[in-house]
Amino acid sequence: MDQVYTTLARWTYTALFYVAVPLILVNLLRRGRRQPAYLHRFGERFGWCRPGLMPAPVWLHAVSVGEVEAAAPLIRQLIGRYGTAPILVTCGTPTGSERIRDLFGDSVEHCYLPYDLPTSVDRFLARKQPQRAIIIEAELWPNLYAACHRRRVPLILVNARMSPGSFRAWSRVPRLARVMLGRITRILAQHPDDAARFVALGAPAERVRPSGNIKFDRELPPDLQAKTTTLREAVDWPQSAPPTLIAASVHPGEWPMVLEAFRTLRNGFATARLVLVPRHPERFRAAREAAEAEGWTVRSRSQSSGPASYDVLIGDTMGELMAMFGLGQIALVGGSLVPIGGHNVLEPAALGMPVLFGPHRQSFRAAGDALVEAGGGWEIHDAPTLAAQITKLWTNTETARAAGAAAREVVRRNQGAVTRAVAAVDAIEVV
Repeated sequence: MDQVYTTLARWTYTALFYVAVPLILVNLLRRGRRQPAYLHRFGERFGWCRPGLMPAPVWLHAVSVGEVEAAAPLIRQLIGRYGTAPILVTCGTPTGSERIRDLFGDSVEHCYLPYDLPTSVDRFLARKQPQRAIIIEAELWPNLYAACHRRRVPLILVNARMSPGSFRAWSRVPRLARVMLGRITRILAQHPDDAARFVALGAPAERVRPSGNIKFDRELPPDLQAKTTTLREAVDWPQSAPPTLIAASVHPGEWPMVLEAFRTLRNGFATARLVLVPRHPERFRAAREAAEAEGWTVRSRSQSSGPASYDVLIGDTMGELMAMFGLGQIALVGGSLVPIGGHNVLEPAALGMPVLFGPHRQSFRAAGDALVEAGGGWEIHDAPTLAAQITKLWTNTETARAAGAAAREVVRRNQGAVTRAVAAVDAIEVV
């Protein structure tokens, strides 16, 4: 009876997905107007990718930029370990695709992951023939997992998250969830709470273990200091190191709070500057217009020239966020002041910066708690508390220095998840 139920549930899911395809295509076209890259390599979305010259020893999927950055140390180790043929790296967004190319060039195969439609995923798997599959974080796709199971492709979830919201959603279809999770060879969860939710949904307990967050293993580029120096020269940054807040990966709903807090800060710190880095490229222009509407003198990183004296720098380039952190003393990580779930707080922490974030932090709950407990991070809720906390840190440099050191120590103490992930991949026998 369970098999009949799960088959009907997956058929229903698939039918609804096919019905939604026209809406998905309309959304792609809409995005393509703002970001033309969404219209490129369209066939890959339906599995029409270039066939591999030989089976990929490992296929790794990281949905977008954040996951690609997090998985970079793991990908590098896999390239070294399985170098007889290029490993395959997929993603779902143009920015993720661009970052894969920037980081790895031709040392990996790359295409988009197709939509979770039976014909599309079958075509993709037939063309690429992966021997092992690694899915980063929380990408659960019933048809893809069923196709991998049918083709005997072992699946590993690495850095796996299961938020309370996702748990409630999958709990509405418990048999489908149990069958899907039963097709996964190994689940390496970020946190014991994530592991417990996977088991509660039906994943075999012996296949699930908390393994830590691979984002703690982020490697700092050896030329990072040189990149920051180049950036300083390109944007005429003062040598005197003015008090600077880096607002990273921010979303439109967060800009008013950040700009309001910055206005308050300027009352006490006349030379203070703000570096505002939107999460998505299509929002770069809107971020600049929002800052200009507040009366600030604004310069964009992409400008070849601009005002030498300005208040707000818009980070409108890709792949330079780590260098931009070097311009400031304090980082606010966005996606957390609005109900997005938050972005990677460990990047500025690894650089020894005090880290601020909002209450909506489902994506980094454990990491955020660790930073707060160690005194390297603070949860803030609005513009006044943001301005007040920054004022405390800018006023007391010794407190700020200790907070940055504590943040860096949290990162160092929690490393090792990549090594455990590689060991799990090595342990899988390919049929």
